[in-house]
Amino acid sequence: MSLFWALNFLLVKVVVNYENVFYVLFFRILFALLISIILFPKSFVWKSSYKVHIKFFVLSLLNIVIFMEFWFMGEMVESASLSSIIIYSYPILNVLLSIIILNEKITKLNFFGSILGLIGIILIFFEEFTIYTFLGLIFLIVSAFGWALGAIFYKKYMSNIELISVNTMQFLYSLPITFLVAIFSGPLVLKNLNLEFFTIVIYMGTLGTSIAMLIYLYFLKKYNVSRISPYLFLVPILSVLLSVLILHEKIAFINYFGILFVIVGIYLSQIKKVN
Repeated sequence: MSLFWALNFLLVKVVVNYENVFYVLFFRILFALLISIILFPKSFVWKSSYKVHIKFFVLSLLNIVIFMEFWFMGEMVESASLSSIIIYSYPILNVLLSIIILNEKITKLNFFGSILGLIGIILIFFEEFTIYTFLGLIFLIVSAFGWALGAIFYKKYMSNIELISVNTMQFLYSLPITFLVAIFSGPLVLKNLNLEFFTIVIYMGTLGTSIAMLIYLYFLKKYNVSRISPYLFLVPILSVLLSVLILHEKIAFINYFGILFVIVGIYLSQIKKVN
């Protein structure tokens, strides 16, 4: 799951050379929906009550529309480093909201581990840390809260609904919204939609979104939110390491300390209290 999401970071750098990120997101969600229906045709449900469909819609807003659209809007006016730091504060938000809303119990050591993980993310991206506009910062904070609230909303109100149906229907409900946002962002340049573009967005939609999200929802269903959230710090770490291996980007010495902090933080966050 973390590896699939980390690879998305690298591929976005390539695919935005053909189309803007809002069209990339639309095609990503389109292929996520298609692969979900192909693999799990019974997950496409209409006969559920309207209350269930409202839950599908709310989750689609939190997990996809608010999280991804506001992330892209924030990153358009802020540095990639600041965007990464703000966005990957959501494991901390997950933990805090799980304590407040879901009444999950964690130890001080577990919480310290999560804080250490965030410090690690800051160290990884601190070198190019810059704040350009207050509005961009707000967009990124809204994005992070959207994802965190999505986890809480699913755990509290939807974990009793068929897992694959939740995954498929959130793509269905978010697809028209992502399409409208893309249309408002500018015209679609058809000549840019070549084989490389579709190869990348098909990967991002299938493994990088549909399958990765299904795995994520499975873990949310099975474990406490506060327990699995710190593992999400692995996504930016893996993206940095993949950038070094695949794109041959250089990594600063301080970044190694950041990676170490994240690994130690994840370990501490998982230590169970011994009675």
